[in-house]
Amino acid sequence: MSLSALFFSAHGRLAPKPFGRAIAVVYGVACLSQILVSPLLLQWIGWLPFAAVEAIAAWAWFCLHAKRLRDAGSGVRPAAAITMLYVLAMVLLLLLALLLAGATASDATSAPTARLSDFLLPAVLLAQLSDDAGLGLFAYVLVGMLLLIVIPIAMAIGFSIWSGSRASVAASPPPS
Repeated sequence: MSLSALFFSAHGRLAPKPFGRAIAVVYGVACLSQILVSPLLLQWIGWLPFAAVEAIAAWAWFCLHAKRLRDAGSGVRPAAAITMLYVLAMVLLLLLALLLAGATASDATSAPTARLSDFLLPAVLLAQLSDDAGLGLFAYVLVGMLLLIVIPIAMAIGFSIWSGSRASVAASPPPS
């Protein structure tokens, strides 16, 4: 099976071991794409690279799970549902990152920084929460939004572990 068929075709079957290796690549790409929504990079390159990488990662995630579930004798609808939840979480993450990027761009009183933690959005959000700026109600909204982002990611990881641990079923013989 070619790499493009492995990651971008939802047809066929996939055994647990190749699934584990391939899904680790997809999670690695999705994790590294979080750098693209750092406030510094959003101001420089915009939001489109993050959206493109996440769309590709979400499709690859679905294709791998569809093949794995088919190999385990299950339907692909749960994978489709979790993919949609993940995509919605990434849209919310992007909107939140754009909001924060706009807030940091309009803050002319602070000097620009380029720390490593500025490139990881969760670190930026946690810094916003722990900052003693008196966020008030916005802190609760921010925590709620973070939960809406983190829960689908945790569901996707748990679903991947569950899918990868299912045994393969024998392929049904062709009708005679």
